[in-house]
Parts: sequence; structure tokens; C-alpha cells
Amino acid sequence: MNNPTTQAPVSDIAIQSTAHNPFRLTDDIRDSLSEVFCAAFHSHKRDYLQRKDWLAEHLAKDERDQKHDANLISLCDFSERYMRNIAKTYKSIMGSDFWLDELQKVIAAANQTA
Repeated sequence: MNNPTTQAPVSDIAIQSTAHNPFRLTDDIRDSLSEVFCAAFHSHKRDYLQRKDWLAEHLAKDERDQKHDANLISLCDFSERYMRNIAKTYKSIMGSDFWLDELQKVIAAANQTA
């Protein structure tokens, strides 16, 4: 009953650290993380664009309640800041500017329609 069993290593393939994989993550982990970042970014992108629309509609009113200006601006800023944090975290983990580039496109599109 005292027969020790050998354990297979978790990974017997050395993963090299590169600019696009600074933490030496496996392809499966990188794929999973990419999905998480994508879902989070798109969720906040949708919120950001909707909030920018609300702000534009609110500011276009002739007689608007100005105390709502700051609230709507704050909501837009929150969504933008959150997307920026997601993009920066993605860059630091995955080594890619993809979401930073997407963020600039989203901001440009929102400002164009405003």
C-alpha cells in the first residue's frame, strides 16, 4: 500500500516568454482570457455608446435639468475609464494593443455622432 505513484508534469513543453506572451501562458489560457476581455469590453462599449447617446439627447433639450449633466458625463467617463483599464490590462497580460486600438475607435465613433 505504500507504492508512490509518479505524477505527470502539468506541462512538459516550455513556453517561451515573448512580447505577445510575457507571462508564458498556454494557448488555452490565452484563448479563455481573450474571451473574457472581449465580453467585458463589448459590454462596457455598449453602455458607453448608450450613455453618450443619452448625454447628447439630454444636452440637445431646450429646457433641461442641468443637474443631470454632471451625472450623465460621469457615467460616460466611468464607462470609458473601465474600457481603458480593460485594454491596459489586456496589453500587460497578452502583450497586444488590440483593445487600446479598439477603444480609440469607439471614442472616435461616439464623438462623431455626438
